[in-house]
Amino acid sequence: MTTQVVFLDMDGTILNEDNRVTNYTTHIIKEVRNKGVKVFLATGRAYDEIHYLVPDDFEVDGILSSNGAVGYIDGEEIFKYQLEMDTVHKLIDLAEEHQIYYELFPYHKDRIALNRDKALLVLELEQSDDADVEINEWKSRLEAMKDKITWVDEIPNDAYSKIYFFKKYHTDIDRWEKVVEPLKETLNISISNSTPCNLETMPKGVNKATAIQKVLTHFEIEEDAITYAIGDSDNDRQMLEHVDNPIVMKNAPDHIKLLGKEVTQLSNLENGAAEFLKLKFLSE
Repeated sequence: MTTQVVFLDMDGTILNEDNRVTNYTTHIIKEVRNKGVKVFLATGRAYDEIHYLVPDDFEVDGILSSNGAVGYIDGEEIFKYQLEMDTVHKLIDLAEEHQIYYELFPYHKDRIALNRDKALLVLELEQSDDADVEINEWKSRLEAMKDKITWVDEIPNDAYSKIYFFKKYHTDIDRWEKVVEPLKETLNISISNSTPCNLETMPKGVNKATAIQKVLTHFEIEEDAITYAIGDSDNDRQMLEHVDNPIVMKNAPDHIKLLGKEVTQLSNLENGAAEFLKLKFLSE
């Protein structure tokens, strides 16, 4: 029997201007799932931060977080990848050398940064009128700085899903990417970005498409599923290329829109992903 499966990005897709999922989107997802369609989140966000971005009654069939580094079905972890500790130390050392804002994401704990870098990270978040950074990303960084970063003297030997790097000018993050890109093989990392002002590093071979394939295998529906993905940015590229029906948000940049079979009629600020789901699955 054919199973229809939808994978939803969060930032720029189902999150609004306040970086939250609306009650309307929550309701539409519930109705779509009641029709027998499986719905998953496929996000760059860490698993443990998703709960405060969604209403209390928000439910999906599973969550693929940290750009595909970890997957959960009914709250149960079905796969997990982590950065090597040598890689973590080398990337943080490089970030310090190049004056790059960073957040290190352990599993099931607050994100981490070093006390010695606190002044640098705080300085990066001082408002600048001509900064390139998008308002949603700016709000996320301010939220993180307020109460989601644990400041440590030394990086604990732990399991880390990704390192998030940020600069408020895209030219700075472009220069940073040129530093990291040649090191991908030696550091065993994948890199991605969700806006022009950030760069994320995950374990090698990890992305949203590899996570989607693991979900399909888990449910033993690789051959029978009809897959949809809705996204808006470069960290959605592999996901959009992997599914049967790639859907791109109206607010996406033009080069990402080229990957879509369809573009939503409305933006993320207008519940555009929910409206697409409504038209596609609830209009009969």
